[in-house]
Amino acid sequence: MAGVDSKGGVQVVAVTSPPVTFGKVLGYLRGHHFAVLSSSDVAGVPASAGVTYGTSESALVIYVMTRRHLQKARNIAANPQVSVVVPLTRRLMWFLPPPTVQLRGHAELLDWTDEEGTRVFQRFWLGRRILRAYREFHRRGEQRICFIRITPDPAIHTYLVGSSVWQVRRRMESGAATVVQPAVVD
Repeated sequence: MAGVDSKGGVQVVAVTSPPVTFGKVLGYLRGHHFAVLSSSDVAGVPASAGVTYGTSESALVIYVMTRRHLQKARNIAANPQVSVVVPLTRRLMWFLPPPTVQLRGHAELLDWTDEEGTRVFQRFWLGRRILRAYREFHRRGEQRICFIRITPDPAIHTYLVGSSVWQVRRRMESGAATVVQPAVVD
């Protein structure tokens, strides 16, 4: 961005993006429901899957609904360390790569009747449809339904979140940021 100083010379002003905050990242995570969940088995063989997720209202906890025989659930039973990438879709400039939120955390398998997981999925349209479908599967005899609860590590990484496309074009690493979850006090 340029302006003119009092002596008629051109004054260059740097364009900076607003800082990425935990509140902003939390808002993005709560406003989206698609992520890529990566897990690995005991031998360290990685696998990734697109999942529908929801977030808890209080502390940042992510819930996914699945079935225990699927690879992601089998991997989590063997190795609870996971990573999650949430692409943040763009309405304008859709042809550019989407901003992302990336986190690592500890996952655990919970019963499909878990109250918090159910509450989380009740809060969004697709979540309600997924709950309804799994209830119907259970009615027909499916016994392997479960929730995955992911508790993220404190550091959450982002790329292109709140960054100017022009700024990143000149210096790609300027699009990266890390936020730290505030400690929850009981």
